Amino acid sequence: MDKYYNKIQEDFLVEDLSLFRFGSIGDGGYYLKPDTIKNSKVLFSGGISSNLEFEYDVFRFNKAIRIIMVDPTVSGFKLIFKGLARLFFKKPDKIRYLFNALIFNYLVKHKRCRHLKLWLKDPISILNLVETNKSADSKILLKLDIEGGEYDFLQEISSNLDAFSALVFEFHDMHLHHQKVYDFIKKCSSKFSLVFISENPSGGYAGPNQPKCIEITLEKK
Repeated sequence: MDKYYNKIQEDFLVEDLSLFRFGSIGDGGYYLKPDTIKNSKVLFSGGISSNLEFEYDVFRFNKAIRIIMVDPTVSGFKLIFKGLARLFFKKPDKIRYLFNALIFNYLVKHKRCRHLKLWLKDPISILNLVETNKSADSKILLKLDIEGGEYDFLQEISSNLDAFSALVFEFHDMHLHHQKVYDFIKKCSSKFSLVFISENPSGGYAGPNQPKCIEITLEKK
């Protein structure tokens, strides 16, 4: 499947004019229906790195949603240090780093938010983590951007579609795993529609119409 990106678009993409972008304008923002966020009970966010603008938008938009952020590489101190270092060395995005450091420290102090310092990989279960953290509701808004680790969870997700309100992914190394992604979207298509797909140029390309990194949104039908 040399033109796997076009193939996914042609076979699954459904136009939806009600989508809105939550989070940052560039990397770290995702398209979803506002009603999906309002009706979700839990945001499970795998991979936050130095950008929490999506999580903060969801937190403000839905005043009752519980947020579980999973990333072992992040701490409030690290984010503040990175921001100050960028400020001192006059590097780009220094204000944004400091802004996200403030967001992180604000969210983790709130009773609706929880930060887990875990590597998301097999045999960890997303649903078990949600239940363990006292959020055993369905209507889980799932976001995974974990640098290739997302493939470990496709089977669990596709076998428990009723638990989720929407699925947001950044898929990495697509030139190696595009068939897995295609098959996953096909399995989900009975209950979810692919409403958004985009190349992420920062991931590079394996050839024409072969982005190594893509972002997708699957909304419940």
